[in-house]
Amino acid sequence: MNEEQFKEAINNILMLQNNNDHNFQILQAQIDNLQKQLNELNDLKEMFRLPKAQNKDRKLFDEQE
Repeated sequence: MNEEQFKEAINNILMLQNNNDHNFQILQAQIDNLQKQLNELNDLKEMFRLPKAQNKDRKLFDEQE
């Protein structure tokens, strides 16, 4: 391997590292977006949570006998 091939190999390694860093940033942004969507969906689920099935026939709290 001569000096020119060595420089080219180093340049290729640096380009690969740069591509890896860029792809990592893209993936991290996608992960952050998915986490945000999950949090929003969980909030929505909490907001519209239906009562438990075992509570459907229970007496009301303010009933007087």
